[in-house]
Amino acid sequence: MNTVRRHRFRPSPITAMAESDLNCSSDTEAPELSESTESNRKKEPIMRRYFLIKILYKAALIFLGYAISYMQWSVVLLFVAAASLIWLENRDKTNVNKIKVKAAASSYTKQDLIKKIDEIPSWVKFPDRERAEWLNQVIAQFWPTLNNYIVKIFRGSIQNKIRKKYESFRFEGIDFGCNPPKIDGIKVYNSSSTKDSIIIDFEVFYDGNCDINFSVSGAEIGGLRDFQLSVEVRVVLKPLLLKLPLIGGVQVYFLNTPDLSFTLDGLSSIPGLSSVIRSKIEEKITKLIVFPNKITKRFSKSVAPSELRALEPAGVLRVHVFEAKDLMAKDITGKSDPYVILTVGAEEHRTNTVNQNLNPKWDYWCEFIILDPMSQHLCFKLFDRDNVNEDDFLGSGEVDIGGVLKGNTDQWIQLENAKHGLLHLRFTWLSLSAEINLLNAISEETKLLKVDNISTGILIVYVDMATNLPQTKHLVKPHPFIVLTVNDQKQKSKIKKHTVNPTWEQGFWFLVQNPHHDSLHLAITDKPTGNLLTQFSYKISDLINHPNMEISKTAFSLGNEESKIVLSLQLRILSNEKYEGEDDDSETDSEELFSRQSSLDGNSVRSRNSARNSPKRELIEPPMTSTSVATDHASPPIERSPSLNSSAGEHRLGRLEVTINYNEPRQRLVVTVHQISNLPLKDPSDIPDPYVRIKVMSHGITTGPTHRTKVLMDCCNPVYEETFEYPFSKPDVYEQALLFTVKTKKFFHNNTMGQVDINLKYIDLSEPYRTWFDLCHKPN
Repeated sequence: MNTVRRHRFRPSPITAMAESDLNCSSDTEAPELSESTESNRKKEPIMRRYFLIKILYKAALIFLGYAISYMQWSVVLLFVAAASLIWLENRDKTNVNKIKVKAAASSYTKQDLIKKIDEIPSWVKFPDRERAEWLNQVIAQFWPTLNNYIVKIFRGSIQNKIRKKYESFRFEGIDFGCNPPKIDGIKVYNSSSTKDSIIIDFEVFYDGNCDINFSVSGAEIGGLRDFQLSVEVRVVLKPLLLKLPLIGGVQVYFLNTPDLSFTLDGLSSIPGLSSVIRSKIEEKITKLIVFPNKITKRFSKSVAPSELRALEPAGVLRVHVFEAKDLMAKDITGKSDPYVILTVGAEEHRTNTVNQNLNPKWDYWCEFIILDPMSQHLCFKLFDRDNVNEDDFLGSGEVDIGGVLKGNTDQWIQLENAKHGLLHLRFTWLSLSAEINLLNAISEETKLLKVDNISTGILIVYVDMATNLPQTKHLVKPHPFIVLTVNDQKQKSKIKKHTVNPTWEQGFWFLVQNPHHDSLHLAITDKPTGNLLTQFSYKISDLINHPNMEISKTAFSLGNEESKIVLSLQLRILSNEKYEGEDDDSETDSEELFSRQSSLDGNSVRSRNSARNSPKRELIEPPMTSTSVATDHASPPIERSPSLNSSAGEHRLGRLEVTINYNEPRQRLVVTVHQISNLPLKDPSDIPDPYVRIKVMSHGITTGPTHRTKVLMDCCNPVYEETFEYPFSKPDVYEQALLFTVKTKKFFHNNTMGQVDINLKYIDLSEPYRTWFDLCHKPN
């Protein structure tokens, strides 16, 4: 069963060890193992007594609820409602101890951690990551000075930005405490995996006893306490120079969305408001520094800004959100309306909502642009849509993208922070290539998927600067920004104030569905007035004729000869080539986390017989032939005698021609109804108006949508040529049966003329299966 990355922590027994390190003391050292063991022995009777008190407390609450109902005290319901609101607010605190454990765990030895917890820090799991305790000692000594500097930033730039919207806002007291942040799991990539740069990854844990109070109009309205942070940071030093300062610049960004936790006091702690504030803080951080957003600093003027501010992606991760099983019921009907939100860094996609279903099938496709597949991971959360209240949480999880590159492309994932539930995800890794000859191959692959939002290439855009922009008002310079659009993808640049010659120096990425027809559109707008200053369009197909499908710092006219914009463009084609990254033998143990598991048994997932997944499998039962019929779910098809007169079928009810196929890339069962021959004509004045209804069933239960063909009037040999699709994974499709019912539509009556019942476990779906079936009588 797949779980989250091994070096990401959940609350565990080490919490008991970590509690002694949570006191504010800069010179406190990690306790010895013997002292910790003795302390745990003393705490055992206390924990038993606490457990008994907790049971009695819950029993008292149950009795209180019974008494309220018995005495019909309706006023008490107001207090119950208030308690429910508080509970809704506190349910987001399940990850509070998670960061505390991470911060404290970095103080213990490898042997202690292995004995106490299942999930250990990255420096224990991966030999190429270092603990760097010396660096934490330096930070601890430097923390008081850094603390004062951060306080000045809060009272300066941050407070001034907030006052632009709330003039009377003020930070009354700011104290970040004496617990410094801790750095752990440092990794420096070797020179073979980097190009003229130094890449450093490390994890930052902060569990500080901060105390921040703020006021509006002189009245203190709230405060922030117990701020916690856990994030993986990447620092890129590039390019390397032959003279001082030796490094041309630096890039800093978060590889994934950080884990945040904090407590709000005062008015800001009103139920519901705290969640809004937390989401706004996460949104600001994501837009500022979570990949693909970044912070850059240039050290040498000889380095072009594009070298620092444009990131070259490694490839594209295509995700197929296929289905989920055994989700929690959140509605009063005993069902849920589930949907999934998927994120990689700052990129986010959301599936459609499946109403009233605990085993939904979304069949949703999306794509993520990946910078480093060995370090980034895909996060997902499931929710139950609620039209009145806040959407209910159904579970979450993470997928290591590095595991996908190692072959774990089809995964059933156990939902975390949920009582039960599994999510079925399928992945495809697509590398980038400058070979235009690969476009035809990837285009044919996307046609087979029959999905509208699937891409064949990626467009990398670097906006350098613009000159001589028009002004909307005389003597008033505009505040220009650019909106870049490719199909339905829109991205916005930074706002440059009071200038007609803005310099943006920003990079953007766009997924391209068809390079021969898609275009890049730029609209430059004045922020204060909202007026369009100028616009520009570029056909992506023009890049194909340039060397290496790219242009660098080329000036384009913007409607007139004076206004120009300088762009760098690069087109890359998606391909199925293997990712060539750094070989990391230390991570081979984590491959076991993502072994494929295909079918369900209770709350677990078990693999099907591997022979069934093979295109050339040997069936236990004899395969269907072109003259066979399966009328019983438990019986194999019957071989027909060649001498049998089958013009109207064995039962003289007619014959049905269909094609059954399985599209493995799309995970869909494809059924085509071709025609019916020789339907019986009992009365020449009553010619049938036939149509075919198709049901998919398993053990007598309908498992898919019911489809029907069109109605053909007055016809005994109708030709339909209609195709229908049913989303099923390959292991599940062999457990289904197809029920074809031929009916005639006359006035208000739909009379059944015959049926065909086909058990798919007797059919080889490795290739399209087209044959005739005899119509049978409808069973009693």
